[in-house]
Amino acid sequence: MITTVLRTAIIYFFVVLILRMMGKRQIGELEPSELVVTIMISEVAAMPITDIGVPLLESILAILILVVLEIFLSYFAYRSTKVRTVFYGRPSMFYENGRLHQKEMRRQRFNVADLMEELRNNGAISLNQVEYVLMETNGKVSVLLESENSPVTPADLKIHTEPARMSYVLIDNGNLISGNLKRLGLDDIWLDKLLKKNKLKRPKDVFYLSVEKDTGNTVLIPREKEES
Repeated sequence: MITTVLRTAIIYFFVVLILRMMGKRQIGELEPSELVVTIMISEVAAMPITDIGVPLLESILAILILVVLEIFLSYFAYRSTKVRTVFYGRPSMFYENGRLHQKEMRRQRFNVADLMEELRNNGAISLNQVEYVLMETNGKVSVLLESENSPVTPADLKIHTEPARMSYVLIDNGNLISGNLKRLGLDDIWLDKLLKKNKLKRPKDVFYLSVEKDTGNTVLIPREKEES
């Protein structure tokens, strides 16, 4: 029993670390090779957990080999367009300048119902409202609306807007994020004054605190008292 718990914990933390090394893409945005590696890692990682007879080090070594192969492939794909095309493919154009590429849709097994669903998901109800529809190499479909059907922006209306400013979280559920405090050029004295102003004693009494860069605007939400 203890052996199973330890092996599971080791594999869990090791796989989490490995997936962090692979990057931050979501599952739906993985390239084919990345998806294959992710599936294989899950299969290899499960073996020493379900079967104690499988050596733990061999599974860890197999996972490391998969990750190293993926890193090397990503590097060569970054350096070479030919390698990128072979392993990741090219985007598939489904609709362009009023023409529907039926042959490409058949090749990708993408039917009209799929096409209309993607149009609706992007705010269009007809092909007359779009200029391009294409499938990216990760399988995601991009829909480019015609200019007259695109959402209006402040620039289109010649409206001056304030620049976007980054907001940093300083306290997350009672936990002080010291790195962000220093990044904003603030210190504990500033924080103590803010807490006293809001009749709070310590960071543990705060559920959420964020500060907007440049303006210094703060959002502070006290932590609710737990019911006994």
